[in-house]
Amino acid sequence: MSTETSETVAATPPKVAIITPVYNGAEFIRETLDCVQAQDYPNLVHVVLDNCSTDGTAEILAAYEARNVPIILHRNDEVLPLYSNWNTAMSHAPADAKYVRLLCADDTMSITCTSKMVEIAESDDDILLVGTNISKNDDPIPFVWPEGQKVMEGNEVVRRFFLNEMGFFAVHMLMRRDVMDWRNPVYDDRYTGADFESVLAILKRGKFGMVHERLGWVRIHEGSQTAATIVKKNTHFVDWLNTLYEHGPDVLSNEEFDRVSRRYCRHYFRRALRWKKEYGPEAVERHFEALEQQRGPTNLLTYADAWIDWALIRLGVRKYWSGWPS
Repeated sequence: MSTETSETVAATPPKVAIITPVYNGAEFIRETLDCVQAQDYPNLVHVVLDNCSTDGTAEILAAYEARNVPIILHRNDEVLPLYSNWNTAMSHAPADAKYVRLLCADDTMSITCTSKMVEIAESDDDILLVGTNISKNDDPIPFVWPEGQKVMEGNEVVRRFFLNEMGFFAVHMLMRRDVMDWRNPVYDDRYTGADFESVLAILKRGKFGMVHERLGWVRIHEGSQTAATIVKKNTHFVDWLNTLYEHGPDVLSNEEFDRVSRRYCRHYFRRALRWKKEYGPEAVERHFEALEQQRGPTNLLTYADAWIDWALIRLGVRKYWSGWPS
């Protein structure tokens, strides 16, 4: 290999594959495609998986095939469930990509988002995920990340997450592609919020990087998964409980886990009782099942513990659960 060729190879930044699964996304997909085309990062490919859309999405995608950032289009033979579709989309990432990142078909990112995330990722070989500050429907989301700190041990991120000391937004993240060698599938469809559960599982094996700028935008609308499940059915309560019991013991001391699990289960139980009154027993059946699976059978002591806790909170003896989910 000539010296000139060697220098060219050395100077080429690592390839990044942006992954966009889409189903009937004609209303917003142009904005998502355009923000990828506008990226200032020079070694980029956009993988788009159409989950059998019927609303004109396919025609929009076809119009973007000959653009600056190469687009690799795939289409499913049949409609797949949400996370099966996401996992299939991730599997289409080119083998020579060093990094991948999910970009939902109704989300956007700044022109410099990819380059700034890669810069952090390349600063430490142990970094598996890089996140950024984001806005949800133009409202900034506070993650309470320590000011000035760009890299943190993954176990510490997970620990602080469960202690409600800091947060993250799962889908606006850059991920090392080789994570998929041992985390396959990336998204565990046992969780409605499989995206944030995957972050917790991955971070237990490496470090997390953070870009201290608001580089991502999330759109919550009537047709979004968030609006359809989390907002209407409060499924994030179930997922938080199950991820706490799945990953919490690995990062929390016994005393921390006992304290957090007790506080959360009391908070969750009272909320479920309120939902039962508002929406009826069938609407909250899943919530009570999840609580009983992790905490044990519901009985008179369960009710007494929850309401004594509430009384002590009102008296200022105990703290109210003020974190997410609230």
